[in-house]
Amino acid sequence: MKKLSKSQNDMISDKHRLTTGHRQSVGRTERRSQSDTAINTTRKVSSSDILISLNQEDPKHSPDSLLKQERVSSSPDACPLLSGDFRHGSLISINSTCTEMGNFDNANVTGEIEFAIRYCFETHSLEICIKACKNLAYGEEKKKKCNPYVKIYLLPDRSSQGKRKTRVQKNTTDPTFQETLKYQVDPAQLAARRLQVSVWHLGVLTRRVFLGEVLIPLATWDFGDSATQAFHWYPLRPKAEKCEDSTPHNNGELAVRAKLVLPSGPRKPQEAQEGTGDQPSLNGQLCLVVLGAKNLPVRSDGTLNSFVKGCLTLPDQQKLRLKSPVLKKQACPQWKHSFVFNDVTTSQLKQSSLELTVWDQAIFGMSDRLLGRARLGSKEEAAGSTDSCSPSLQWQKVLSNPNLWTDVTLILH
Repeated sequence: MKKLSKSQNDMISDKHRLTTGHRQSVGRTERRSQSDTAINTTRKVSSSDILISLNQEDPKHSPDSLLKQERVSSSPDACPLLSGDFRHGSLISINSTCTEMGNFDNANVTGEIEFAIRYCFETHSLEICIKACKNLAYGEEKKKKCNPYVKIYLLPDRSSQGKRKTRVQKNTTDPTFQETLKYQVDPAQLAARRLQVSVWHLGVLTRRVFLGEVLIPLATWDFGDSATQAFHWYPLRPKAEKCEDSTPHNNGELAVRAKLVLPSGPRKPQEAQEGTGDQPSLNGQLCLVVLGAKNLPVRSDGTLNSFVKGCLTLPDQQKLRLKSPVLKKQACPQWKHSFVFNDVTTSQLKQSSLELTVWDQAIFGMSDRLLGRARLGSKEEAAGSTDSCSPSLQWQKVLSNPNLWTDVTLILH
């Protein structure tokens, strides 16, 4: 009886398992159908939501605007030069640096651009007020389409940090911008700068078309005259050649102090280099103290993370390289760093050259930016130059006065 009872219980439990398994499979089937329905419903809702969001979107921030823009905050009360409906601030983009390497299309340049140039001596702020353009060429002639924007540089700086842009205006050859783009520049540096104002068309897939430019040397610009601060129309010109003249541009000044250290022996280098009898040419040291620099092409925030590289090229083409530490957040860096080149002779240095380059340390993995370079050496002499500050004469002065410091000021190009 116990066994029979047991088998009956087993049969009941097996029946319960079968019933439960069937219910679970039905539940899985129901859940599967609910999941399919949910997917279909989600697709319908997301499609309608996308259409609604596109219809309600602000055209100024539409996805068609393929130019990545970044708003730089500024204080309108810092310098009361501008008033009205102008938007303060400047826009920087790193993605369009290809246009500076010739990777762009050209249109038949027509039209004019209206802007004003003003300088605030209190804040050292250069302000370019872009107002409007008219009669621009079509960026896409077949489609009769033009999406213009304005880009400016303070030459010779063509880095991404030195670029400013306006917003893109859609489907117009007579755009109105009403924007103010700013630079932090010392007054002494303005004479070495040229303002480049160019107009571009932004096409599909970030395709860019050059529509014309204006180049203005700031050396002759009178920032104190109210007439020059007013708005003027400038005709747009085709892109200028890279080598407009043979005169190198001034990128600032580098102050150094140099000394040729020779061991005790002949005082004059002529005696050391003769090498007559048993008297060989003496090995010494070229000591250089990099003091500081000024009027460098700074970033948009008016600062630099700068350092100096030194390269002494000997007659046998051997190169001795040294580097200074990085000084951060300084527009006029004062390194006061020593470079020492060992085991050099006067006869070697008479046929050698010393190149000094100033750099701005890169951020976000980009390449370091060259700010300027200068070279000392007997071969670095302009034809017929008698200037006492010429690199060749300064180099000769260092070599002809061993064990004495010589102050040297170099123009960076």
